[in-house]
Amino acid sequence: MQYSFLYSVLSALVFALAYWFTQYEVQDWVLDQMRSDAATLVEIFELGGDEVLVNRVDALAEVSFQNARVYQLLNAEGAIVSGNLSSTVESPLPDYLSAQELPLAGEIHDEVTGYWLRADDVGPYRLIQGAGDHIVLEILEALGMALVVGYLAVVILGLIVGIRIGRITERRITAISNTLAEVSSGNLASRISTAPKARDDLSRLSTEINSMLNQIKRLLESQEQISNDIAHDMRTPLQHLRQRLETLRDSPTINPGDISASLDQTEEIIATFNALLRIAQIEGSDRRERFAWNDLREVIGNVTEVFEPTAEDAGIELTTKIPDEQLEVVGDGNLLTQLLSNLVENAIKHCPAGSKVLVSGENTPEGLILQITDDGPGIECRDQDRIFHRFFRGEKSRNSPGNGLGLALAKAICDLHGAEITVSENDPGTIFEINFPR
Repeated sequence: MQYSFLYSVLSALVFALAYWFTQYEVQDWVLDQMRSDAATLVEIFELGGDEVLVNRVDALAEVSFQNARVYQLLNAEGAIVSGNLSSTVESPLPDYLSAQELPLAGEIHDEVTGYWLRADDVGPYRLIQGAGDHIVLEILEALGMALVVGYLAVVILGLIVGIRIGRITERRITAISNTLAEVSSGNLASRISTAPKARDDLSRLSTEINSMLNQIKRLLESQEQISNDIAHDMRTPLQHLRQRLETLRDSPTINPGDISASLDQTEEIIATFNALLRIAQIEGSDRRERFAWNDLREVIGNVTEVFEPTAEDAGIELTTKIPDEQLEVVGDGNLLTQLLSNLVENAIKHCPAGSKVLVSGENTPEGLILQITDDGPGIECRDQDRIFHRFFRGEKSRNSPGNGLGLALAKAICDLHGAEITVSENDPGTIFEINFPR
């Protein structure tokens, strides 16, 4: 309501200024007409002399309907020579006089209430002119009526539009408030409805809130998933460790091999927890502030150099295929190295001796593609949709060392960089492909 009042006041000020400016311009136009007439009479005097000047002033006075314009020509002694004023006007000449104060000869226009006056020198003569205010008053009266009607129309239309917009805005704000209240009460699936092509401030705000709620929901689901993973997948190794420690406690003699096995199992559990924490940190924090331009050729070179001895010991041929141009991508250099390391290590771990592992990269119009290809045993089709889940291990890798978190960590790094990681068959073997969009 206070905005409607402010709108009405500002509109009134605008219309009042328009009225005042128009009044000033009309009055100035009348004075310009008298200045122009005086300049014309000066030219007439210079060309025709006294008699022509006097006759012209008399003619102007006679054609002035009901004294709408008044003229008086005075000689050097101050005597009246010509015009439609019966006596001289007071000196100094005022800018405006009422019709009753002027010594007019003849009838006066009904709507004339006063005259704007002006004095000019025409050779040795003094010319006094007066213009009736009826024309200005008629213009201002019509203008005033138009401004009043326009003001009322603008105010009424503004109030109608304002009330309409206010109600729409109130409904949308209520919808936002209700959605946030539902989320606060535990309904994390609740979202603010938005129009697909809306570009106003509330639509942008709603979109940002929905994005925030999606992020919160994803983080909470990730936290819940991590808790479930720890509860289910860490139970067995912890139970094994407990049984082994109980056996050591009850044994009269301590076998160093059992102690070493217990320590190894403890290290595996710690490594699993560290991997889970690493995934949670990547998924739950915004590390984009560390993003910078990286050339993946350097990342590929560094990672393959580190894993070449391991691959050679396993009897696996590790090669690269990279272009001459840079493979530039915006991201966290350390995480990109971690991503490629996990995939290369995974390929070496699950491929038998004599296998080949190829790391390649290329630029495409759509973005940058990074591939890790092997000709090992491959991944069963039924497992390809689950290999990025935490703790998932296929049948072929049950007896291999590991905790099933390497690919989950790779997926988390790809998600952080807005990249898509996919797995497909190589016949034989497997292809891991990462697409970094432009």
